[in-house]
Amino acid sequence: MEIFGIIIAILFLVIVAATVAALLRDGRGHTPPVHSDQAWSALDLPSSSYTMRIF
Repeated sequence: MEIFGIIIAILFLVIVAATVAALLRDGRGHTPPVHSDQAWSALDLPSSSYTMRIF
């Protein structure tokens, strides 16, 4: 019975270690840089809020 508990504990520690390792290296070096080619604009949005325009 003790051997079964030890096997479960070791399996749990291996799973936790693999999860932490996967989370730490996830996405490193794979995120492309963001380039802003165009100036920001609000297109056809109004310059005043809707609540101010109804009065």
